[in-house]
Amino acid sequence: MSNPPGPTPLMRQYEEIKRQYPDTLVLFRMGDFFETFNEDAKITSRILGIVLTKRSNGAAADTPLAGFPHHALDTYLPKLVKAGYRVAICEQVEDPKLAKGIVKREVVEVVTPGTLTTDRTGKSNQYIAALHFEKDRAGFACYDPATGEFFLGECPNDQLVETLRKFAPREVVVAESVTYSTAPWYRELRPFVTKVEDGLFHLQDCLKRLQNHFQTVSLKGFGVDRYPLGLTAAGVLFAHNQDTLNSPMDHVLRLRPVTREGIMILDGFTVRNLELFQSLITQGTHGTLLDILDQTTTSGGSRLLRQWLMRPLAEKASIDERLEIVAALVKEEVLLADLRDRLKRLVDMERVLSRISMGKAHPKDVSALGTTLQALPDIRQLLERIEGSAVTGLVSDFEDTDAVAAEILNTLDPDPPVQIGKSPTIAAGIHPELDELRTLLQGGKEWLRSLQEKERERLQIPSLKVGFNKVFGYYLEVTKAHLERVPATYIRKQTLVNSERYITPELKEYEEKILTAEERILTLETELFYDLCRSVLRRGAAIQKNSEVLNRLDVLSTFAHLARHRRYCRPVMVDEPILELKDNRHPVVETLLPASDRFIPNDVSMDAAKNQIQLITGPNMAGKSTYLRQIGLTVVMAQMGSFVPASSARIGVVDKLFTRVGASDNLAGGESTFLVEMNEAANILNNATRNSLILLDEIGRGTATYDGLSLAWAITEYLH
Repeated sequence: MSNPPGPTPLMRQYEEIKRQYPDTLVLFRMGDFFETFNEDAKITSRILGIVLTKRSNGAAADTPLAGFPHHALDTYLPKLVKAGYRVAICEQVEDPKLAKGIVKREVVEVVTPGTLTTDRTGKSNQYIAALHFEKDRAGFACYDPATGEFFLGECPNDQLVETLRKFAPREVVVAESVTYSTAPWYRELRPFVTKVEDGLFHLQDCLKRLQNHFQTVSLKGFGVDRYPLGLTAAGVLFAHNQDTLNSPMDHVLRLRPVTREGIMILDGFTVRNLELFQSLITQGTHGTLLDILDQTTTSGGSRLLRQWLMRPLAEKASIDERLEIVAALVKEEVLLADLRDRLKRLVDMERVLSRISMGKAHPKDVSALGTTLQALPDIRQLLERIEGSAVTGLVSDFEDTDAVAAEILNTLDPDPPVQIGKSPTIAAGIHPELDELRTLLQGGKEWLRSLQEKERERLQIPSLKVGFNKVFGYYLEVTKAHLERVPATYIRKQTLVNSERYITPELKEYEEKILTAEERILTLETELFYDLCRSVLRRGAAIQKNSEVLNRLDVLSTFAHLARHRRYCRPVMVDEPILELKDNRHPVVETLLPASDRFIPNDVSMDAAKNQIQLITGPNMAGKSTYLRQIGLTVVMAQMGSFVPASSARIGVVDKLFTRVGASDNLAGGESTFLVEMNEAANILNNATRNSLILLDEIGRGTATYDGLSLAWAITEYLH
């Protein structure tokens, strides 16, 4: 009895790769398709809704199979990752024509929820984080692969939830020994969690890895040397991305420390209650402060606006610097419109730089980057026409990238293709051999057209034509009605229903020249394009700096645009604990009202030395909650650097903003409405300072009348 045949060589290759990535869906490149096998195929078929088929594995049983065209990767990959799976992309890494036996394949990238960079809008950051714990403190590092932004810091364990909430990481990397299922940060944020070896969390190894990446002997220049736990987390995040996920990080050009100094503290309750990012009713962005403020013209500006909204300033000088620029732009109506129109045409440089670093940029990406860099001098000149030291400071932040722009635009064809080889990528005059090959190729194609006309006339066969396919190459096709006129020098190659196809030695000789020229052109253009990409990366720091300046300019010009169109006034910021708003309006509600209605403005006058606490009473639906929220939103807008919805405003800088508005339970967490309310109140009482603003919308509900009144009375007395 003979033994059953074993797996085919192809399946043995697949199984070897799969053993290296056991908990990962492996997309296995086979020609023009990505295929999955066995259990991976069943999962892929279910998630993507594609047909599950079978292929022979050389054994008695068939192997489940599911696949899709390789050009549809950007469509299908996000669906697999968002379903909660890691995905390994296994590519063919040698030319199938040159392969001896099975084509060599390798995993070129592993994609996880935290490293998926196919968000087409680019309007929000998508972070992957790493955490390192030591006693009662936590170090954290957060990295956005799409932009190269990298943040790190430390905080007490009880502040970790609020710290991570600012970044909302999609994935968190922790040590194998960490138990996270009951941790507050996991229960609150529910990220995808990846565990790595404990041995990676060694400070000296992490420091060495970071120093090697930035090519420095010290990290003090980044201002992060006082965060050893954060640096450990950063080193682990680098190791995980580079070694495990095969993700290049050349576009990470600096580390940014995360500090609470000079930043207004907004806890999770406040962010939710004020509906800064998400509506309490719809759970979407409609009806939020972000929704009405985000009239930015660029993706980078939109990302920065979100960061500013999550982290308003708490330092008068920094706030005034932003307000000064906004005030200068408000005065220049025509210039402001021109500036916003110019910004609208610019490409997202941070994301293009990221794609270049990861080897995913196409020629049109890089060409658009060159066009954007070329536009910067005109934008600088436009800003130089505005008076004010704050604007001058912004202009001086621009780096000189004219040489990079010139190199890109001189190297690439004026209208490059998305994919190299589809049309000319490199401009004429850049490489002599490339120019010669193009001339040869063009001449060869002219020769083919000439051959067709010559043979038609010589043989008196008007329907004769020269064609091409991948199997036979170039051929002469003659319909069967004219076969008697075919000369003996024609060599029959293929018989069709209505025609015959022939080749000649002369035709095959030209075919060899043309095809060789096409292959060489593709090779040269690919080499020259990636040489250009490497050259651009060498100036990556300057490009990133200019991108950051443009993002700031976009947000500040948006504030100026809103101020002009919505009758916002410039707030006067002071260091005294006061709040004086004249004709204050709710910034969101007034934009949602029908055109026939008008929001009735209100005044606020508070001074910690005279009238520290104000009690508001009134019937249901009288607008008490709206009034409280508009005060909180106005303060947040002011400390972001925006003008505010009022006729005048004098605001003492707030270090922490607390709100307790609305009622909801958390039954899944075992918390009733009353307990949720008490937790929020306790957070306020434990963390408020002399310069904090507290907005309480009813306290002590869900209890007996006198119990609720006692709670409200005691809390008010304590705050006073």
